Amino acid sequence: MSPVIIVLAAISAVLAVTMLIAKNPITSALCLLGVLLMTAGIYGLIGEHLIATIQLVVYAGAIMVLFIFSIMLLNLNKESSEFKDKPGIFIGAVAMGLGVFGVIAFALNEHFLKHRQEIPTGEFTSEKVMALGGNSKVLSHALFSQFYISFEVISLALLIAIVGAVVLAKRKFD
Repeated sequence: MSPVIIVLAAISAVLAVTMLIAKNPITSALCLLGVLLMTAGIYGLIGEHLIATIQLVVYAGAIMVLFIFSIMLLNLNKESSEFKDKPGIFIGAVAMGLGVFGVIAFALNEHFLKHRQEIPTGEFTSEKVMALGGNSKVLSHALFSQFYISFEVISLALLIAIVGAVVLAKRKFD
């Protein structure tokens, strides 16, 4: 593994912890942006340039603009947290979260070990993907021909959700 990937992963881990403990929502959003940028860098270094580009354009670009816009529109103020008043709640929540994560990880590991040979390869084998021009061509052809309507319906649903959030936030301030 490349030392640059290790550095990017370490920076990403520090930013993720900072995002979780930051008191200001804008600081948390900017730390999340840093995590997304580091992840795109890791994808680029391992040769997954399409995923790195999607990570930058979609997540670090569009989704983060939506997050920051929502935070600023909702005007989130600092409120007292029960975690400061009762640290036992925080410790219990972390323990419960780690327990749930452990159970899910164990279940997924057991499932994939048990069904390793039974997973079908689907229509596209690696040879067929290479014959069609690679992963990017196959993915873009499927997305913009076979699943075009689904793609547009999801875009419309997101637009409706954004307009609804703006209307509800404006009504709150009036």
